[in-house]
Amino acid sequence: MLKTILVPLTGNEAETVALHVAFQIAKGFDGHVDALFVKPDPRDAVPLLGEGVSASLIDEILVAAEEETARTQAQARTAYDAAREAAGAPVAEWPEAGRGYSARWQEVVGRPEDRVPEAGRLNDMTVFGANARDLGALTYAALEATLIGSGRPLLLAPKRVPATVGTVASIAWNGSIQGARAVAAALPLLAKADKVHVLTAETAATRGAARIQELVDYLAWHGIAANPAPVVVGNESVGAALLRVANTLGTDLLVTGGYGHSRMREMILGGVTRYLLAHADLPVLMAH
Repeated sequence: MLKTILVPLTGNEAETVALHVAFQIAKGFDGHVDALFVKPDPRDAVPLLGEGVSASLIDEILVAAEEETARTQAQARTAYDAAREAAGAPVAEWPEAGRGYSARWQEVVGRPEDRVPEAGRLNDMTVFGANARDLGALTYAALEATLIGSGRPLLLAPKRVPATVGTVASIAWNGSIQGARAVAAALPLLAKADKVHVLTAETAATRGAARIQELVDYLAWHGIAANPAPVVVGNESVGAALLRVANTLGTDLLVTGGYGHSRMREMILGGVTRYLLAHADLPVLMAH
């Protein structure tokens, strides 16, 4: 079951879609959405100024940082309130036996790349908005830290609110540990899907056709009927090929492992994860 979903907020417009997607999923599981605003400690900016800086300048920097935080906090709270009201989610400040569909606003102080993964460890899923090209540096750092360090799945919302999430699911499968964790995390969503496809691109990283059938059989033990869907990679990248086939199949949820290789290798050579983070136009569930 998916009972608790975390949505980190920074005041970015893309997060409106993340909120709507989180509420879509939570409603289907009678679950709870936690909207988390991480307030940066303005004192963190002071060491960057170096020595010999006057006290008055430090005060100005602190005041400016606090004002910027107040502005982004107000934007994030407005987006949360509007999304919660549109989704019809009651406010619940604490868990209670029998409590169902609900939402809560939370604030913590610290660095997003530290506090978001920490919060994500005690949620069933963390939802980030839009794709990586539209995220600020701090939000993208928090996204990568959450994917790698939370131990829980991450869902990347598309640019626009999708009509459905998980009606047609496609699994990008290469037999990796990360892929297996993504499938396990997605089981509650896959069980609700009308159609499930297993996409496998024939590359050196895949484990062969036999492993495709093994995944199909594994899903069948869970009562999930899945169809193998080979992906032919031509001159495009594997990530582009996966998205092309997924969209052709009408996919509204792509399930995949994240960072099967090191982040440094993907940064230098490119990789499926970085491509999906930058170009995905449908909801993507990742696990590391």
